[in-house]
Amino acid sequence: MSTRWICGAERLTPSSTLRRCVLDPHHAGHHQDEGGETWVPPEVVLKRLRAAYGQTHRIAWTGRMWIATNRDPDAPWRSEVEPTPEQLETRLRDRQGVAPETTPPAP
Repeated sequence: MSTRWICGAERLTPSSTLRRCVLDPHHAGHHQDEGGETWVPPEVVLKRLRAAYGQTHRIAWTGRMWIATNRDPDAPWRSEVEPTPEQLETRLRDRQGVAPETTPPAP
């Protein structure tokens, strides 16, 4: 399949395997890889994470990794870096004890 005719948006799986969207470049909604797995566009997830954790952390997406940096410069654990937003939320909750400010809606 030619990459010229596919969306090509990328994501990492929990094991850091790269997946690319194989849908039409102008599709709406979720992305889908060649195995049929779908994912929410990163800009939607980023908005949700910032609404949920923005009071305590700066949330960023690098295009491959999800990052949360504690706003408190004296925090014992300043940053979390994970390949998926779900893993990032688990780290914030389990390692840093951060509860979301709002209940994030399901993707």
